[in-house]
Amino acid sequence: MCLASLIIMAPWPLLGILLMHPYFDKETEAFMLFGGITLFPIMILALFGSVSEEVIILLLMLAWLAGCVIPNIWLRHRLRSWMAICVLLGIQSAYSLAQALMGVLLILGKNV
Repeated sequence: MCLASLIIMAPWPLLGILLMHPYFDKETEAFMLFGGITLFPIMILALFGSVSEEVIILLLMLAWLAGCVIPNIWLRHRLRSWMAICVLLGIQSAYSLAQALMGVLLILGKNV
C-alpha cells in the first residue's frame, strides 16, 4: 500500500520539476515542489537563527514521505474496502498536488 501511495504521489512534483526546470536558479529548488506548503512552518526555524539549506530540504522530504507512509500505517487495519483505499489514495494525491502547486508558485514568485 505504501508503494501505491508513492506511485500516486510522485507524479505531481516530478511533473513540476519537468515544467519548472528552466526557472531554477539552483537544482535544490526542485525540492520546493515536494514541500511547498510545508515550507511555511519550517521557515519558523529561521526565526531562531541560521538554518542550512540541507536541513530545510531534509525536513521537506521527511514531511512529504510522512504524508505517503503514515496514513497507510495508521489506517492499515481500518481500511477494509477498495473504496476506502481509493479515497485515501485520492487524498494523498491531492496533498502532493497542493505541495507541488505551492512550490511552483514559490518558484514563479521568486522570479518575478
